[in-house]
Amino acid sequence: MKRFLIVGAVLVIAMGGAVVVRQVVAQDRDPVVIVHWANSHPMRPGLLPAMAEAFNKGHHETAAGDPIKVVVLSCDSAAQANDLVSRVKGAGRAEHGCGTQGDASQDPTIVTPQSSDWLVNINHQAGREVIDFGATKNIAETWLGIVTYRAMAECLGWPDKPLGYADIIALRADKRGWAAYPDCAQLEWGTTPLLAFTNPETSTSGRNVLISLYAIAAGKKPADLTVGDIERPDVVNYVKNFQGLVDHYMPGTIPLNTKIFQGKKSGHFFLMPEDNLVSLRLGNEEAIATDGSKQPLSPITDLVMIYPKEGATLNGNPGAIVNAPWVTSEQREAAGEWMEYLRSDAQQAIFADAGFRPPHDLQLPIDSQQFEAWGLNAQMPEVTLEPGDLKPDVLDQIINSWGAVKKPAVVTFVVDVSGSMEGERLEQVKKGLERMLEEMSASDSPGNNSRVGLVTFSDGSTLKAAPGPLDTTKFQIGQAVEAMEASGGTALYDAVALGVQLSDRDDADPDATRAVVVLSDGVANKGRCLDRIVEMQAPDEGSVTYCGHNGEQATSSTGAVLSPDDVRGDKLAMPTEHPVQVFFVGFGSADIAVGRILAQATHAEYQGSTEKDLASVIQNLSGYF
Repeated sequence: MKRFLIVGAVLVIAMGGAVVVRQVVAQDRDPVVIVHWANSHPMRPGLLPAMAEAFNKGHHETAAGDPIKVVVLSCDSAAQANDLVSRVKGAGRAEHGCGTQGDASQDPTIVTPQSSDWLVNINHQAGREVIDFGATKNIAETWLGIVTYRAMAECLGWPDKPLGYADIIALRADKRGWAAYPDCAQLEWGTTPLLAFTNPETSTSGRNVLISLYAIAAGKKPADLTVGDIERPDVVNYVKNFQGLVDHYMPGTIPLNTKIFQGKKSGHFFLMPEDNLVSLRLGNEEAIATDGSKQPLSPITDLVMIYPKEGATLNGNPGAIVNAPWVTSEQREAAGEWMEYLRSDAQQAIFADAGFRPPHDLQLPIDSQQFEAWGLNAQMPEVTLEPGDLKPDVLDQIINSWGAVKKPAVVTFVVDVSGSMEGERLEQVKKGLERMLEEMSASDSPGNNSRVGLVTFSDGSTLKAAPGPLDTTKFQIGQAVEAMEASGGTALYDAVALGVQLSDRDDADPDATRAVVVLSDGVANKGRCLDRIVEMQAPDEGSVTYCGHNGEQATSSTGAVLSPDDVRGDKLAMPTEHPVQVFFVGFGSADIAVGRILAQATHAEYQGSTEKDLASVIQNLSGYF
């Protein structure tokens, strides 16, 4: 039996024969604030934000009796690493960093990138031990693998046959494609296997697949890799050959989700962690909808995970307490208590419901039946790769190699300069194109040979720069962009046709991604019709006649009159030597349905944008190339 007696500011607790004396904290005492930067995966609804709210309501205290308050901020892994290093070096918040510019109260106490290789980066770039690896504990783990549709996986022999990157390479290298599996391949898949790969510069999944490819090619675990291994010609060729399988790079999760949302004709294999697959199955993800906006996805329940036989990669979501001048000893203590709360059985059960595994050192059980129902393997993968084991110089070499091993691109920009572009819209387009060219140039290398060109259109289409080497042609394009003026009508499809021809005919690497990037604020009212550019399908699978000028209606070969929203792009109607993809960014009064049709027909992406966000949206397109 406990008895309580408050004497002044001291609480005396009598427990049997023992007396415990504890200082009573005044209710108005300032809390010890813990700022926790976390990547988007554990920031989904019901996870870290909800856990922080529950923790704060639980009146947790330090040993001295000070209340603890946790503030969680969502921030991508790359931004966490760059921003933390900038702050540690005294330069303040990095550009595109975490939190609010100039708000020192958002300096992190804990950082949680998606995987621990980012922590290696932080210590290396800072030149000192900002993160103590020995004291760092994972919050919730997930394995990165190859996600595909159940029917496709079973066609390749899943789950009985071990599968991996080599099988995807062999399937893509076979000229028959899916026709090599006549007993199980479905007509709606098309012939060519389509691999979606997120850009390592903007995606942890893409970065960790890149690390995996180097380890696989060298035949070593990440911990054993050397700089010499990364430079070996056979290793470099393996990585480059794999990149040749990629249709185009995806700059982030939402474009990748959109690829899945568009159906089996648009993508077949997606490199992502287990929790992403579960989130897609639960309907907790967003994609670009038919109107160009971000919308919640309906649950997608026919996806499964292939754990690569060459090695699945661990994304541990480490909770790393920061060693920096702004972190006090009391904050470190409070951060430790928050970490223990997150690793408790109750919170791990919540993480498990979202598709995460408990940290392996906790040795907690998981619901095997639930994992199997999600298309996952409840057992730990047989072969594993841990990117956090990389030596700092090896990690640097891998990341710096990206410009040389990535798939080159031939990109023709097709830019609307019709009268409606006058003013802020045209200025935003100019800013966005300049930034995009700079980012493409920064991620390229002399050995990569990406090429860019420019077409503008109003009453007709005008060639401003034929595709040429990025390092020189960007200056010609920059001058042409700066000189752009708005006037006239909208001969959209003539310009798209010219862009397709330029990207197709360019004398570049035969395996290059060939693309047209369309930036438009209006509806076509001059020139050729849309059905001269792409073939389209109606819901009844009939072919479609659709000019696309000034809101004209589409008609099916069965006689049905259709809304453009009911029309699906099937393939290019123009003869080309190479596949050419048409990306579309619409703003103002642009016909987003037309942008979707162009993108669908060419396995590309489309997006709507506000005028305010336009420059940033265009800049972010660089992640596709």
